[in-house]
Amino acid sequence: MSETVVRLSFPAKPDYLLLARLALAGVVRSLPVGPELLADLKLAVTEACGNAVRHAYDAGEGSVELAFVLADDKLEMIVEDQGGGIAVPVEEVTAETPEGALSDAANGGMGMAIIRAIVDELDVRDGRGGRGTVVHMTKYLDAAPAA
Repeated sequence: MSETVVRLSFPAKPDYLLLARLALAGVVRSLPVGPELLADLKLAVTEACGNAVRHAYDAGEGSVELAFVLADDKLEMIVEDQGGGIAVPVEEVTAETPEGALSDAANGGMGMAIIRAIVDELDVRDGRGGRGTVVHMTKYLDAAPAA
């Protein structure tokens, strides 16, 4: 399979987080993704999109851009907003980081640590022109789905 990109844009409102999960389930059907991995990936994309919904915009007025890049050996999930950005470098967040040590602007809890535990590569940076946040998650896939 050549690389395929699926893009989705939705309002930065909690009601639309389910849409991100459903879109993920649909786009990975042709990839070697078993039910456990799919559940983990849904959690990662929900955490990343949820952070954008909760923290990017003051009045919830804005959008979340989600892209899935599908290839034979990997899946990339890219979540982008045009909001205020994050304060804590993602490299400093681990599963052992106490929740109280994290800025609410960063993730409201353990979301980034959860994402880091699920995906193989995680890159969080400022958006274009220093506005917003881009969360780029990569998961390398096995040749056959787990049962």
